[in-house]
Amino acid sequence: MVALRKLLPPYTLHTPGGERVYLPDLKGKILVLLRDPGMAQALALRQEELAALEAQAFLLAQETHESPLPILMDREGNLVHAIPEKGILVADPFLEIYHLGPVEDVEEVLEWVCFTGAQCPECVLPEAEWL
Repeated sequence: MVALRKLLPPYTLHTPGGERVYLPDLKGKILVLLRDPGMAQALALRQEELAALEAQAFLLAQETHESPLPILMDREGNLVHAIPEKGILVADPFLEIYHLGPVEDVEEVLEWVCFTGAQCPECVLPEAEWL
């Protein structure tokens, strides 16, 4: 099940060329998955900013079509249907989901990427009584 603050399920998707892409193999960078080809066009123009934020964006689709972003095919629709049509999924480098919902524009996508990058699971303070 795809849910906020949970790990992205270990789905196997495919490239349009038929190569298998196992989602856990994408660990290490912030992951952005989107469904909207128009948003993919706009986000592709900001690839340098994504790269500087150590993020990788993919267009998620059930059918092959042209895209300036790499395409991940989800023919069964397991992951496609979990993301709103005009929305995105943003996961941290460990594939914990930080955003799963609609966005207004590319600026909001980049804000979610920045927010996700600022999270640090190793930096959580231990619970204690504060004076």
